[in-house]
Amino acid sequence: MASDDTSVAATATAADEVDEVDEVDEVDEADEVDMGDEAPPGVGATLAERTERSARSRIRRHPERRVPEQVEAILRAGRVAHIAYAIDGQPYVLPFTYDYADERLYVHAVPGSRTVKTLRAGMAVAVEITMLDGLIASRDALNHSMNYRSVVVFGRAEVIRDDAEKRAIFERMTERYFPQRTAGRDYAHATPKDLHGVEMLVIPIEEVSAKSRTGGPHGPRDADDTADGSAFVVSLPGLDS
Repeated sequence: MASDDTSVAATATAADEVDEVDEVDEVDEADEVDMGDEAPPGVGATLAERTERSARSRIRRHPERRVPEQVEAILRAGRVAHIAYAIDGQPYVLPFTYDYADERLYVHAVPGSRTVKTLRAGMAVAVEITMLDGLIASRDALNHSMNYRSVVVFGRAEVIRDDAEKRAIFERMTERYFPQRTAGRDYAHATPKDLHGVEMLVIPIEEVSAKSRTGGPHGPRDADDTADGSAFVVSLPGLDS
C-alpha cells in the first residue's frame, strides 16, 4: 500500500487570499514552520507539550487557525501521509498509506527502496497530512481559497523487526482502510515470507502542529449580494469528513 521511489507527489496548496486581506494561507503549512531549527526529540513529553514546541513547528501565519486540540483526530481521519526528507541537499516527498496509534505514525515500504534505506538510518523527516473539506469561491480572483484540516509532524523513523508486532500493525491498518474486514475471515493472514518482504517503520512524534480553515469566502465584496460576481462554498464530503 506504500508508494515506491518512482512516485512523485506534492502536498496540495491552496490558491488562498492575499496578505492584504489577511487570508493568505497554504494548506500544507510549508510556510508556517522554520525547517532550519533543530529541536530536541519530544521524549517523555506529552503530545500537547510537543505541539508547536519550537520554531520549526510553530504556526506563524494565521495563528487563529491553530487547532492543537484536533491533532489526533486529524491523524486518525487522514488517508495519505506525505513524507519529506533530503539527501545531500536534494529534497524528496512520497505519499504513503499509514496507521496512527499511541502518538506514532506507522508506514511500510519495500526494504531495498531508497526511502527505506534513508529513513532506517535515522534521517529527520517531516510528515504532512491534509484533508480537503471545501472549495471557496470569491467575487475576486485573489480571495479564492480552500477549507482544510492539516497536520505537520516532525520525527525520525525506527524499524520494527518483530513479526508479531508487524502483523498486528498491518491488520490494524487494513481494518482502518477497509472497516470490518478481519484477517482469517475476509482475507488470508500474511505469511512469514510476506512479513519479511516488507519493512515496517514507526515515526514517533517529536513535534507536531495542526491547522484548519472553515467557513465561507472572506473577500471584501463577498458579503455584498449586490456586488458583481458570485461567492460560494463547494463542500467536499467524503471518506475524510
